[in-house]
Amino acid sequence: MRHLLLILLLLPMSLFAQFTQSMTDDIRTLQMILNDDWKKPAVLTLGSDDEITFSFDEMSHTYHRYIYRIRHCNSDWTPSDLFDIDYLEGFNNRPIEDWANSENTTQLYTHYEFVFPNELVAPKLSGNYIVEIIDDEAGDEPVALFGFCVLDRRVGVDVQVSGNTEVDLNEKHQQVSFDIDYTGYSVMDPASDIKVAVMQNGRLDNCVRGIKPTYITGNKLQYVYKRELVFDAGNEYRRFELTDPYSPGMNVEHVAFSNPYYNGGLYIDKPGRSYRNYYDENGRYFVNTLEGYGTEIEADYALVHFSLETPYRPGGHYYLMGDAWGNRFGDSNIMQYDISAGIYYTTQLLKFGVYNYWYVWLPENSSQAYTEQAEGDFYNTENEYTVYVYHREFGARYDKLIGFQQVNMESNR
Repeated sequence: MRHLLLILLLLPMSLFAQFTQSMTDDIRTLQMILNDDWKKPAVLTLGSDDEITFSFDEMSHTYHRYIYRIRHCNSDWTPSDLFDIDYLEGFNNRPIEDWANSENTTQLYTHYEFVFPNELVAPKLSGNYIVEIIDDEAGDEPVALFGFCVLDRRVGVDVQVSGNTEVDLNEKHQQVSFDIDYTGYSVMDPASDIKVAVMQNGRLDNCVRGIKPTYITGNKLQYVYKRELVFDAGNEYRRFELTDPYSPGMNVEHVAFSNPYYNGGLYIDKPGRSYRNYYDENGRYFVNTLEGYGTEIEADYALVHFSLETPYRPGGHYYLMGDAWGNRFGDSNIMQYDISAGIYYTTQLLKFGVYNYWYVWLPENSSQAYTEQAEGDFYNTENEYTVYVYHREFGARYDKLIGFQQVNMESNR
């Protein structure tokens, strides 16, 4: 348990809701897909037929005996005070038995996946869960993490998003407000016992937590007129499609093979000066290839070259942001500056597919990034907001997830 706590302490303090994290460059393309729908958040409903497919690639054709270990966590992702038998039906520490080597790819990899729940193990309780991936022959430290949620819906959540904010009116921000209706559900002290988390597009850095309701009326908590719930609006995500090694897709200027990798050069991006009026997938990505039968093990990898043409900005760094990078900041997705070309650039080894991405600015000594410097902020951007509602009963040893709701700004236009 100690190593899990250490890992969680190293994660962003704002971490709340689903996430993926690889601890090594050898593990890539971590995905959690709920009910075969890559657009849905990884939130299982307790006692339902829901299932999540967890998958990743190990960058060789050498078989590794990977174990998946399931941990129950509190609402802040610290380990809960529970034993395996308290929160799981069946046995923990299961081997991943579904694996296959890549076929006809220049980059060799082995694709591993498993489904949860399954006939051997299933959750008993709601709340936050972490799956640790352990290389059985390399010690007990995780090589990758998946964070997901199990929902036992007991309260109603009604979410609204508006461009009319505490900061401005239909300009650069969006404000979230929501009600929690706990009619028929017993809560001793709603203002203290109910905990909420609010996320924008699955981002970890600007997740809001620890807020108290504005009003308590009857059996309803109202979160309105909260400055903490005003978000920078950003812009629609940029997009590229690299699915064919012989033909550039959307926003790809050229594709060429330079041993040992395919290389995909994207068109040079420029800062967003106006609203990009098209639909995106709010930072998600989808693995896809036109080669063979288009399966997971036939999609190759390519070095994808990103560039942003903008003057050098001191006092921080530009980063790529999106699900492909776990919506976090690290050495792998930081942008470097080429003073002679006047561009920020980075090269990323990515699996063939369709990707959403943003450029964000992270000031020095800050944990929250900003979209205005590279993408612009526009109130009518179709962002996705998710509200999680947790409850710890008096004397209980864990936090339940009792409410969940997701809404798009689009539906409020």
